[in-house]
This record gives sequence, structure tokens and C-alpha cells, in this order.
Amino acid sequence: MAFAHGILIAPEHIRIMQNNRTHVQINADSQLFIRGEWTTLNAEDTALLQRYSQGLRKFVPEIVSIAVDGVELGLSGIEAMFTGIGSEAQQAEWRELVNETTFQWMSRFVRTNEHFYLAPQSLNELDYFLHGELKPQLDNLARHTVGAVWGALRDALRHSDNNFERTDNQEWQSVGALVNKINSGLDAKAVELEEKSALFCQRMQALDKIELQLHQRVPALLRYDVVAQKD
Repeated sequence: MAFAHGILIAPEHIRIMQNNRTHVQINADSQLFIRGEWTTLNAEDTALLQRYSQGLRKFVPEIVSIAVDGVELGLSGIEAMFTGIGSEAQQAEWRELVNETTFQWMSRFVRTNEHFYLAPQSLNELDYFLHGELKPQLDNLARHTVGAVWGALRDALRHSDNNFERTDNQEWQSVGALVNKINSGLDAKAVELEEKSALFCQRMQALDKIELQLHQRVPALLRYDVVAQKD
């Protein structure tokens, strides 16, 4: 199962989007706008639209939250390691790396207060996002930033009265421990997704049936097949 269009969930409306443009908007779960034009609905059509809208409201935020929590978990662990360590220039460089990674992933999953955005993708792609893309990216980011943090800390301590030294082996053991902690948290999110995958598929199949009925009653929606079954 897959979402063929981007979906933005807000308290007052739902937007179905393509290339950052809104093509369909549902206001208050009962008013339908297609390409900016209000579509008149009878009582049965409105009831069907409400079922469809409420289904998206229950489902999309849950998917987005699993992905966003995974990203925040990994990045917060990295950021905590370099807070207050190194020069201002080094901290700016590390934060830029974290922000770049955050922006890259948050273009696909956005959660801001009561607003949720899910980019077009399938449930399999979400699983790959957690396993195949996010974990390697965070692993590389952790090794780059945390390794630099330990280097800055080691240099500072070398010039202190204690003349403290850390070996490379000790340094990378510390980095490895953080990476393992981050991966453990991401694995928990992946397990959560796997445990819910059957339920998610059932919900999407139910939404697909409602959407099909809605398309039959409002033909102008046919070109916006949001919930789709992948071959």
C-alpha cells in the first residue's frame, strides 16, 4: 500500500498535494475543493467525505510520528555530545551538519504542533527509510561530529594542567557506544513500525475502499487517487 500524493493534515483542513501545490482540500471534514473550486455535495457524499477525512486524520499523524521520533532520537543524541565542546566555529560546523541531515529527512515527514505532512511513499519505503537510509546517515554523522568533539576535548585537555590523554582506541569506543545507542533507538522504531504494519495495511485498504466510493460519486476526484495498492 502507498500514498500516491503528499498529504497535509491540519486542524481545520486536509490538503492533497503534488509538487508542493494543493490540488484537493477538505475543510472541516465536510467541504470539498478541487483545484481551488468548491464542489457541491449531497448528504450522502458529505458523509462519505467525512469518513475519508477522519480516516486520514487518524492514520497519517501516526506514520509521521514514528518517522519523526526516529530522526529526533538520533540527532538529539549526537547534538548532546557536542554541546559546549570545542570552538564556536567547530560547534557551528557540527550544527550545520545536523541541520542539513534534519532538513533532508524532514522534507518527507513533518510534524509541527497539530500539523502533519507525509510525502508520497509506500509503507515499504518508510521501512527502508528507517533501516536503509536513516541509520547509515546518522552513523556517518555521529562518527564525524563525535570524533571531532573528542578531538577538540583531547586538544583542550592536553593544554591543561592535568595533561590528560585519550588513546584513539578509547576515543572510538566512546563514539561507537553512542552510535550503538542511536541504532538501538532506531531499531525500536523499526520494530514498532513492523508490529503495526498489518494494522496500517488494513487501515489503508479500508481508506482505499472509501476513496473508491468517493471517486464514483465525485468523478472529478478520479485523477487524485491518494491511497493506492502497489503492484
